Order: sequence, then C-alpha cells, then structure tokens
Amino acid sequence: MKPTHRRARLRAGLTCIVLVTLVACGPGGDAPVAEPAPTPEAAAPALTDRVELPGAVLDSLGLAYATVTEEALAPSVELPANLVAVPDRRATAGPRVAGRIAEVRVNVGDSVEADAVLLVLESETVGRAWADLIAARARADVARQALARQRRLLADRVTSERAAEEAEGALLVADADLRAATTRLSTFGVEPGETPPDDPTRVAVRSPLGGTVVARRASLGQWAEPAETLVEVIDLDAVWLEATAYERDLRLIAVGQRVQVEVRAFPEERFAGTVSQVASTLDPVTRTATVRVELPNPDGRLRPGMFATARIAGVHEHEPRRLLAMPWAAVQQIDDHRAVFVRVAGGAFELRRVHTGERAGDLVEVLNGLQPGAVVVTEGSFLLKSHLLRSTLGEAEEGH
Repeated sequence: MKPTHRRARLRAGLTCIVLVTLVACGPGGDAPVAEPAPTPEAAAPALTDRVELPGAVLDSLGLAYATVTEEALAPSVELPANLVAVPDRRATAGPRVAGRIAEVRVNVGDSVEADAVLLVLESETVGRAWADLIAARARADVARQALARQRRLLADRVTSERAAEEAEGALLVADADLRAATTRLSTFGVEPGETPPDDPTRVAVRSPLGGTVVARRASLGQWAEPAETLVEVIDLDAVWLEATAYERDLRLIAVGQRVQVEVRAFPEERFAGTVSQVASTLDPVTRTATVRVELPNPDGRLRPGMFATARIAGVHEHEPRRLLAMPWAAVQQIDDHRAVFVRVAGGAFELRRVHTGERAGDLVEVLNGLQPGAVVVTEGSFLLKSHLLRSTLGEAEEGH
C-alpha cells in the first residue's frame, strides 16, 4: 500500500474517534453515567369482565337471579331518618307528694299494664291526710245524727225551727270538710275507701299507660319530691319515623303515601308505613323539612333512637312510565362505576357496566348497558365480585 493511502486512512480513523469522544462526553468533559430507563408506576390491573365457576362452587354460593324487564315505575325518594316514640304513647310517672321510696316493683325492660303499681312511697303528709279524712267522716256522721234528732224533736214540737236550721248548717259544713279531705287524698294519688289501709302513710305510684319501662330513677330509701320523674313508660305498639327531606324532593312527597323503611339493626327486612305529616316550613339553615311516617310495631322490635332509611314512592301528575328496570340489589360499585353480573351460561357471568336512573321501591331504572331479558345476579352478587377481584389479582401476579 502506498504511503499516501495509508496516511489518508489513518486520518479518517482519528476523525471518527474524535467525533465519538465529543458525542459521548458532556459539557464538563466527563462521560455521563448511564441511568436505567424510567419504569411507569405499577398500575392496578384492569378487571376482567368474566367469571366462570365450577358447578360445586356455584351451588355453594346460593345465588339468586332476576330478569331485566319493562316495569311501570314512579320515582322514589330515599331519606335519612330516625325512629322516635309517639308522644301520646309516652308517659312519665312520679310521686304527687313528697316521701321516701319503700318499694320499687319494676325494672327497665319490664312490660306493665295501665294502672299497674310501679313503686310505693311512705309519706307523712299522706298519713296526716288520712287522719284528716277520718276526723271529717266522724264529724259528718255526728252532724247527720244531730240533724236527724232535731227534725224528730221539731216534729214533736219539742225544739225550735232555729235549732233545726243550725243543725242543717252544721251538717253542710261537715260535708264540705269531708269532701275537702277526700279531694286532698285524691290529689296525692290515693283513692280513699271506706276503711283506711293498715299503713295510711303509704301511697302507690301507678303507670299512666300500658307499655315498656324504658327508664327508672328510683331506689329503695330514696327521698322523692313531686317534681321528680322516677319511671318512664313507652307504648311501642307504634312508633314514628322522622325523615329529613330536601326542598327539591318535597314535590315527590305527600300525606298518605306508602313508605318502605330499612333500619340498620335489621338490614334484610323492610317495614311498611304511611306518611302522616309533611312539615309546612323549612329549616332556614339546612333547607330541609321533616316528614313524619307512622309505623306499626306489634312485636316491639323497632325502638326509638334507631337510625333508618325511608324510601317514599314519588307522586306525579301523570301515570307511571314503563321503563327498563331491575332490582337495585343487583347493582355493585366497581372501580367507581355501577355494574351488574349477567349470567351468560351455567356457571359463566359477565360484568357489565350500567347507568341507572330513578329508583322505585326495590327496583331501579336501567338507562343503558343491558337489554330486556338479561338475567342478572341479585342475591350474592358481592360474592361474584370477590371472585372477580381474586382472579384479576392472580393474573396480575402471573404476568410479573
């Protein structure tokens, strides 16, 4: 090879080395440290849309199904509420006279009849009132006998008419004293009989109505005053539900409407009631009105203080529309979307996103996502949701 060619090739090689060096070096002349390519954050695995279960597993779940059909629906309103005692079915009992408690015959939770004795007091005041009554009865008897004698004497012309009139006046005064003594005992809660009791200082405190004892503030030996409430009794054969309705919902609520009530204590049950009153004014702060619902409670399971949800079927000027509907129990919340499980084969279910409209009782309007005739899972749909999530996580782990 000629020297000229050798020098040309050497020059070209040096030029390539310089270019590579300039490209590889940073502004400071040092080669940059290679950094690993950024990896995206681990995203939550996307849910699959199908669950397939073996026959044995499917049988163990005890699923229930419903068919999506057209229904005549009227919108409903769902209101937060709580249960309260009916005022006319609630009573407090206490002494009408000061005294010391000698007996307490009831405890909280006991059922009592109307006029049943709740407790007994010993009162010196009642003892004196009995003594006054006994004395007044004696004076009235004496005055009555004196008048009878004066009338016999007057008939025999042995006494004067003036004496007979004085005897009549004395009897009137004695009878007035007797009535006053009787009334005084009655005000203490004592109905005086013909003969005084063995211990006239005792007075019974009775229940104003039949019901259940819900409060007791009485102990043996305790001193009680007339202003005190010692026992509280509630008749729970019926209760009120007081719900809170926003201004925008009042157009859908009217007296006489049927109401379905759910309480947290019995989540699987529904209690039926009727709207008895809608408040005529709004709370100026919350812009809400109170809706009262009467609930029969023959078994006494509903208790004042329970939280509840009232679902009221709305009223409209027109007839209910026929809409595509399904049970609300079929709807699940998955990835911030509402979805249902549709049965497509014996043990195969597909997850379908749906948009729902207004609720009417246990039904909800289906806006899109389902066709008439689709079979959806109602009871046990949350179990399918659990299977779906487990299978999705399993696929994600296998992918890693």
